[in-house]
Amino acid sequence: MSEEMLLVEDLGDGVQRLTMNRPERLNALNHPAAEGLLTHFEGLRRRTEVRVVVIRGAGRAFSSGADLKAGGTPEALRDGPNGDWVLRDLMKAMRACPQPLISTVRGAAAGGGLAIALASDVILASESAAFHPAFINIGLSGSELGVSWRLQRMIGLSKAREMLLAGRPLLAQAALDAGLVSAVTPEAELDDQGLALARDMVRAGPDALRLTKRTLDLALETGSFDAAMEAEERAQMLMIRARSRG
Repeated sequence: MSEEMLLVEDLGDGVQRLTMNRPERLNALNHPAAEGLLTHFEGLRRRTEVRVVVIRGAGRAFSSGADLKAGGTPEALRDGPNGDWVLRDLMKAMRACPQPLISTVRGAAAGGGLAIALASDVILASESAAFHPAFINIGLSGSELGVSWRLQRMIGLSKAREMLLAGRPLLAQAALDAGLVSAVTPEAELDDQGLALARDMVRAGPDALRLTKRTLDLALETGSFDAAMEAEERAQMLMIRARSRG
């Protein structure tokens, strides 16, 4: 992948900023860009010095999803049963990432771009943000790349199914009201707000931050309140033992 498609900045104190950098295509995902993202997130599992990652898109959009105009070119996205499932693997790599992921969304987060935002732990939006479940509007199933799993848990069954079955976008204020995003900020403040949140997170100890994310993920997947508490207690005991040895 051309390095220019993905900009990585290590900003100190364990904060990393990742910029999808195809503003002329609204950060649409062609194959080199998707492969670059996959390689990066797979590598983060071994980079303990990186503690929080802030994800953004260059220019006026977060990501418009798959680059449909690249069809028939060497850079066309090769995904699915006749390709190498690169976007599916990207979603799995993001969810397996031990670092908290913060997506700062301005403009469109559509299709695969929506999936990337939903694979994050926290989403912040600018006033121009628009979340588009574009799959069904181009003749595909509305449920793809884990969007159905994440969206129904984040905003509830009715609103999620309205979005996915009708292909209706959710604009910034509606996304805040529905609980999809944590905050809506003026356009010029979005990047600073994302970095401020990341710096608040890295105040915690590295192990505490990772274990908290892990127990939050387990709580979503477990079948009962008691099982969630047991996972929390195991994580807390690990931290207590680590502190007693320190």
